[in-house]
Amino acid sequence: METSVLTSKGQILIPKRLRMKYGIKSGIKVAFIETPQGVVLKPMDENFFNQFVGMLKDEAPSKEEYTAWKKEEKSKEEKTSDKTIKKK
Repeated sequence: METSVLTSKGQILIPKRLRMKYGIKSGIKVAFIETPQGVVLKPMDENFFNQFVGMLKDEAPSKEEYTAWKKEEKSKEEKTSDKTIKKK
């Protein structure tokens, strides 16, 4: 088991041995996944994203559903920005 200290800025140092073993390189994003046992740190590399391929194959919205959803979101966004402008 290896340990690290959390800095006052919320940063931790991942030991070199673990960075090398799991391919965690400078600049790579990592995912913090909560589990009942604690937090798991995973590099968000190609392998990370490949686990999601095909998950939504049968659940993807049709073009019409997507277009309707986008219109609804835009409408909500415009209403929110209108309220913000009126408050000023």
